Amino acid sequence: MKALLKFSPAAGAVELRDVKEPSIADDAVLIDVAYGAVCGTDRHAIDSAGDQHTPRILGHEASGTIVALGDGVVRADLQIGTRVTFETDAVLCMQCTYCRSEQYNRCAKRKGIGTTTDGALADRIAMPERAVHALPPGVSLRAAALTEPLAVSVHAVVERSAPLAGEVVVVTGPGAVGQLTALAALAVGATPILVGRSRHRETLDRALEMGIPHVVNSESESVAELVKSLTGGLGAAAVFECSGSAEVAESALELLAKGGELVMVAFYKRNPDFDIDAVVNRELTLKGSRGKRPSSYRTALRLMGQGRVDTEAVIGRELALEDWQEGMDLVARGVKVVFRIHD
Repeated sequence: MKALLKFSPAAGAVELRDVKEPSIADDAVLIDVAYGAVCGTDRHAIDSAGDQHTPRILGHEASGTIVALGDGVVRADLQIGTRVTFETDAVLCMQCTYCRSEQYNRCAKRKGIGTTTDGALADRIAMPERAVHALPPGVSLRAAALTEPLAVSVHAVVERSAPLAGEVVVVTGPGAVGQLTALAALAVGATPILVGRSRHRETLDRALEMGIPHVVNSESESVAELVKSLTGGLGAAAVFECSGSAEVAESALELLAKGGELVMVAFYKRNPDFDIDAVVNRELTLKGSRGKRPSSYRTALRLMGQGRVDTEAVIGRELALEDWQEGMDLVARGVKVVFRIHD
């Protein structure tokens, strides 16, 4: 089968190659991958040197159709022909406190598809049945390829935050996760403000078309003034930091109301330097939001199935997997790319 393979630890050591089809364990299913989405993690894997998890198939956002079942698969909702998406947790200990409570993102022995074990940018992938989710009626395979980033957003907005219905929230960083975080906040009854810069103008315009009520170009408009006008001067209940910019994270505190939360969704090359006196005196909360959980996927799929979040609206370009180099160049420019693998 064909797969996008990082074949050595060297930077740029990636090719579309013929590889052996995966075998399936008794508790696993074999999936024909229909669509695979890519993000900055994949781009970083291609560009970085010293990667110890090679050779490895890339990709962790995908959807497809079941073509074979392991002998021990017991779930009635998983059958040959079932349209599915899947979590990224390929290996878990299933014994630690976190695994026993479905907090798989905290398992010390976790291995993730596309990052530490073979991923989904391939004709087929084998996944444990515990990690597989049947798609609701009406959710396309193309839309389902973005279930994973929506689950990341759901984890931040629903599972790591205080209730947000009726509140004003700010989302910094208008990439795919930022857009989906704003849409998730809107779905739970909040009023989101999505913040970007001049280079994100097209993305911000598209966000308005998606139904996000407020977008701000922070280089020409005041985010703080808009927040004050919408909250009677109090400030936002929460800021979701999705940009990965330490400077943006540091400035987010001034947007919060007393008692507000800064939820850190992104990763950083430099650790932000926060004004801890402001955190103490204004009783602010700093929270990390790492990845997602099975519950995040279940909620994400319900939101998609109910038509409350349209993940396809976030897709900027669809390409064949053979055009992966063009796709990665687009990802570097902030475009959300989906590769078509099987129709």
